Amino acid sequence: MYVPKHVDLRKRRTAWHGHIPFAYDLVKGLKPRTIVELGTHYGGSYFTFCDSVKINNLSTECYAIDTWVGEEHAGFYDNSVFEFVNQYNSSYESFSSLIRSTFDASAPLFPDNSIDLVHIDGFHSYEAVLNDYKTWKPKLSAEGIMLFHDVCAIKPGFGVHEFWAELQEQYKSQCFHFEHSYGLGVLSLSREEDVLERLAKILAKDASKIKSFYETQAKWLKFVLKVKKILG
Repeated sequence: MYVPKHVDLRKRRTAWHGHIPFAYDLVKGLKPRTIVELGTHYGGSYFTFCDSVKINNLSTECYAIDTWVGEEHAGFYDNSVFEFVNQYNSSYESFSSLIRSTFDASAPLFPDNSIDLVHIDGFHSYEAVLNDYKTWKPKLSAEGIMLFHDVCAIKPGFGVHEFWAELQEQYKSQCFHFEHSYGLGVLSLSREEDVLERLAKILAKDASKIKSFYETQAKWLKFVLKVKKILG
């Protein structure tokens, strides 16, 4: 099992660690030409993508977009967060770029149909995630995949679950999600096959067991990370 070195529960909190096993395998199997993450913070998800690219010898370009000042939902923070991410990114600088900017301002940097994997994890209001979706969906390739964190999070000001419910209604066979770690939604733009059938091929897993497999992987990883935290 892949265990991320960049996640340290003593120093850097992340609500994303439960999806790390899936994210690693998704990149390994999808072999995307380009990955763009919207909302990186300490890089819990982003450096998992980068590790999968590096370890599996993929020719993937990765881009992390964030202001690294925080916002109402994640909290505001000083420049030490960006300094950590910038320093850690040096291990991947041959294929990974940090873009310190808003999501809207960065969108013109990427041509339409040029991205194979987009991860949306920015401000979590309904209006914000809808805007991110509308802005970045045209950037995805015809076979692109879009990930949404917090699709199961019910908190004041959080509207991702509402948006995800609408997306599921619109794209019934193209949406799949995990419930653990506040939920992760997977939207496959491919209309040629059901999203679970496609994920089964990408992940080399039985479609009916994908959810339970990664739920179990998440529990194991949580245990390992807690042991690392105790041992220091």
